[in-house]
Amino acid sequence: MARLKPRELHYGYVHGWIDAGAVVQLCMENVVPDDEQMAIVEALALLLSDELDTVQDLIEQVVTDDRSVWVYLALAFVHEHPSEFGGQPLRAVEMLYADFEYPSEMEPFVPFVPPPEGATPGVAGLVQRWQEYLRRQRENFLGRADRP
Repeated sequence: MARLKPRELHYGYVHGWIDAGAVVQLCMENVVPDDEQMAIVEALALLLSDELDTVQDLIEQVVTDDRSVWVYLALAFVHEHPSEFGGQPLRAVEMLYADFEYPSEMEPFVPFVPPPEGATPGVAGLVQRWQEYLRRQRENFLGRADRP
């Protein structure tokens, strides 16, 4: 799990990674404080289940979005559930690379992108770099609990 910033919450909702109910739940438990947008987060967190139709209007007030947390969450899911991808998790990495519009942070472990200079080539190197990315990002996103 990751602690989301309001703009990351917006990105996930707008792009279909989470639904209105998940927005409210995340606002109650897992959003990093952001002075500029905490009023919106608080309004979302206080919605009742019969008020979920207002999520769209409220979430649009968070005008900036951020996909990096969603890249991490999707890649972590694929890594933890390779059997759900026909035993070809690296193929899923390629598809996510395209779905997220080719983020540079994924390049070191995308199979058709040449490895960084001096890096271990082949599947073992790809998996190693993917795991290192997941470790760094996990520390980054979970570490938000300690930062305002």
